[in-house]
Amino acid sequence: MAASAPQIPSMPAGAHVQVNLPHIGLLPATVDSVQGDVVVAVLAVGDSRVKRLEGAEVAIEHATGRGINRYGGRLELNGARPEELHVTLVGGVERIQRREWARVDATLTVMVKGIDEPVGGATVTLNISGGGILVKDPFRMPLGIDVRIELEAQPGGEAIRALGRVVREPAQDQKGIRIDNIAREDEERLVRLVRERELAALRMARGR
Repeated sequence: MAASAPQIPSMPAGAHVQVNLPHIGLLPATVDSVQGDVVVAVLAVGDSRVKRLEGAEVAIEHATGRGINRYGGRLELNGARPEELHVTLVGGVERIQRREWARVDATLTVMVKGIDEPVGGATVTLNISGGGILVKDPFRMPLGIDVRIELEAQPGGEAIRALGRVVREPAQDQKGIRIDNIAREDEERLVRLVRERELAALRMARGR
């Protein structure tokens, strides 16, 4: 099967990004230009370790209003400017969980079922965010499985539907599920629900 063509990112010059480098991690940078499938980024602070990574697989992470877009590629260096990185993109864009999502306590009915494994069923949330949910897990769902989610935002109302992955186990009977795929309308409903709960909690804390 042929590899997917790289998706040209919509990152304007001056956009703040992070470059994920092997053995180093995330370094802040600014986009200088996008030339076809090559992103030129300049590190905010130079790092002498980068010069050993010529040809390595790296990624550029760009935060947007709907999440973090991650573009994988190969690194080329500018010998005259060691802080200038040229990343030739390979493959499509990956959207990863946004770290800035607000998280609120909420007890809501939710249906969680494994996509490839016969596990799951009706349970309740413990907290929710725009990027994931924490649920009571009487089913002992294994970490790493993909699941379908149907969250009852309002009793009798249309469910918020999404696809996710079980990614953490904070307690024996709890599972954290990361949302990986959700329609825009459902995402907006989920974020609105979180925001309403957050505002209600603030009003209660202020005695209103």
